[in-house]
Amino acid sequence: MKRNLDTEFKKRKIKKPNKLLAKIVCWAFGKIAKKRNATVIYQDDYLSIKDKQIVYLCQHKSRDDYFYVFSAINRTDVHVLCGYQNIFKKFIYGMMKKLGVIAKYLYQPDIQATKQTFEAVKLGDSIVIFPEGIQSTSGSTHPINPATIKLLKKLKLPVALVTLKGSYFTRTRYSTDVKKGKITVTLSKLFDSEDFVNQTEDQLNKTLLSKFEYDEFEEFSKEKVEFIGKKPNITGLNNIIYKCPHCNNEGCFEIENDTMTCKDCGFKIKMDNYYDIFALNKELPFKNIDEWYKWQRLQIHKQIKDDNFALNAKIQLGVLNTKKLTDNRSLLYVGEGELTLTNKGLTYKGTKNGENVELFFEAKAVYSLTITLLHELDLYYKNDYYNFKLLENQMLMTKWMLAAEEIHNLYDDAWKKVSEEVYFN
Repeated sequence: MKRNLDTEFKKRKIKKPNKLLAKIVCWAFGKIAKKRNATVIYQDDYLSIKDKQIVYLCQHKSRDDYFYVFSAINRTDVHVLCGYQNIFKKFIYGMMKKLGVIAKYLYQPDIQATKQTFEAVKLGDSIVIFPEGIQSTSGSTHPINPATIKLLKKLKLPVALVTLKGSYFTRTRYSTDVKKGKITVTLSKLFDSEDFVNQTEDQLNKTLLSKFEYDEFEEFSKEKVEFIGKKPNITGLNNIIYKCPHCNNEGCFEIENDTMTCKDCGFKIKMDNYYDIFALNKELPFKNIDEWYKWQRLQIHKQIKDDNFALNAKIQLGVLNTKKLTDNRSLLYVGEGELTLTNKGLTYKGTKNGENVELFFEAKAVYSLTITLLHELDLYYKNDYYNFKLLENQMLMTKWMLAAEEIHNLYDDAWKKVSEEVYFN
């Protein structure tokens, strides 16, 4: 019988992390964090609970946050909830099993991941959760999963908050380049066990958001810190900024050195080592990139209510290879066709494994189409994973993500509420 890595990982009984391996990982991550100029601050209230069994809620500003979080926690008895698609890599897969990592389908209700979380807690171990699910796109808070407080109330453990200042600027969502600047990791106490008895979910959610929310651009607006890498800080910005505020055209930005230019109207901006942006020839209506990004979301928010709204693109269809591990992602392209997004849902018409298929994903269950720097859209749908690689209009991938999220919120009041709290307030 062929090995099924998916079943093997997801259905296994959770065991305590391998202590030696956990120590090595914390040491190695600490070395990386130190090289990135990261410092750790332990608040007094955290020191009162640091040796207890606790839940760590962590901001997720960059793909490298694991380095800073685990070097700061420096414990061998923690289990992290990790995006399902990240585990199927050679060498990483076995290591994650030994470290007690719990795979989670992003956004989706995941009974198996919840079950394994409680198994880990019964062992007396602690849990690490990134409640935004994915790393920040523009340096500010993503919605916090509405189920977070419900889970914490059931776990009944003290909760520590891990905030990260500078990790987004060190490695942004739009570029692979690593910058050297300044990172501060702060650990503080967020909740006592008694808080889950004495406070309502509404009260707990308000406290969580007020302590958790962030904006990297605002945080560094007064404290000027240079972030310098091999490439200019503007490199790749057109992966997330696609709409020109002057001509309103989309997918029209080109980047050369430290300058981004709209090829349709000639609007030019520069970005310096502090991530400040400056217009060279026309008025810049935004104070920073995050404000520009949220303006794009607001435009989409209005457009998707029109029944004629539609996005179309030729794509390659990808699925995870759960039979074999490779050095890179275990992704198999199994077909090609057309992807269409409307305010009713997402449709794929094309081939899959040599056969013609039509797949429909209802809007209420499409929480997002998360982006990659390979111009792909990732989708978790009813505990299945799909990858759509754009073969055209690749610089509009962020528009697809924003549109999918805003369409989902037409059908989901809970997600609409937490989204508006961070995007439109």
